[in-house]
This record gives sequence, structure tokens and C-alpha cells, in this order.
Amino acid sequence: MKKQRPVLFLDIDGVMRVFPSAADSHPETGFTARSVSGLQEIVASTACAIVVSSTWREEGMDILNRALEFHGLGIAKSRIIGATPLLDSADKPTREDEIDCWLSDHRFKGRMAVLDDEILEGDLRPWQVLTFQEMGLTAPLAEKTIQLLNSGPVFGQRF
Repeated sequence: MKKQRPVLFLDIDGVMRVFPSAADSHPETGFTARSVSGLQEIVASTACAIVVSSTWREEGMDILNRALEFHGLGIAKSRIIGATPLLDSADKPTREDEIDCWLSDHRFKGRMAVLDDEILEGDLRPWQVLTFQEMGLTAPLAEKTIQLLNSGPVFGQRF
């Protein structure tokens, strides 16, 4: 069986952008310098694929791709393999529902991390790295994400 590349589920607001804006937030994108550095470190250290789980996917990926390019994150842009699906809003889907749907649709079994400021309540909690809107992605959280992607629990593995 071929080993799957680890997958990072990436939110943007509250991870790459902070609220209220920090002193190091870029005026055009709102990305902070520390979040850009953290994402660069994650991608360089793990060779992960990226699935966008942010509401930014609803506006189209062009805006996100331009922001990543602007910040020198072309390598992260090249690692994006898709986005979580937009589920019927009548069902009031959660971020976790969207990620579960992607995992199921892709029959994913492997290492992963969910980088998000929205608390996951269900089975995906062991893979979450929780950020905070006021801080975004910090160096310690980037390190925790790297550990999950490189040596964390394997999703879909039965014990």
C-alpha cells in the first residue's frame, strides 16, 4: 500500500489573519508575519498537501492564491490539492462535517492536521491544532502541527 502524503486542513481567518489586526498584519491580505513564517515551516518540514477548509473557498481560490503568492508562499500554493466541499446550508454543516466529507470522498487514511480557530467537537479533535483569533498561527502551534503531520496518529487506522 502506497503511503499517503500528510494532509493539512487549513483555515485562513483566525489562523493566517488575526482579529483585531495585529501590528505585523499586512494591510492588503491581513496575514501576519508570524503566520506566514509558521506556514512556511510546516510545508518545508512535512511535505504536506493542503486542503483549504476556510470560508475563503466560497469566494474562489483566486484570492487565496494571490495572497499566498504575495507573501512568498508559492510552495504552499503548489501544495493545495483542493478544498472541503460546500455542504447544503439547510443541514447547518459544521467545519468538521465538511472535513469528514472530504476524508470520506477521498478515502483518506494517513497523517493529518486541522489548523483552525473553530473548536472541533467530534472525532477529529485529536488532529486539531487550535489557534486563537487574536494570535493566529504562532511558532509553538506550527511545531505542534509539524509533529502531527510527521508522527501523529494515523487517521483511518483501526487499533
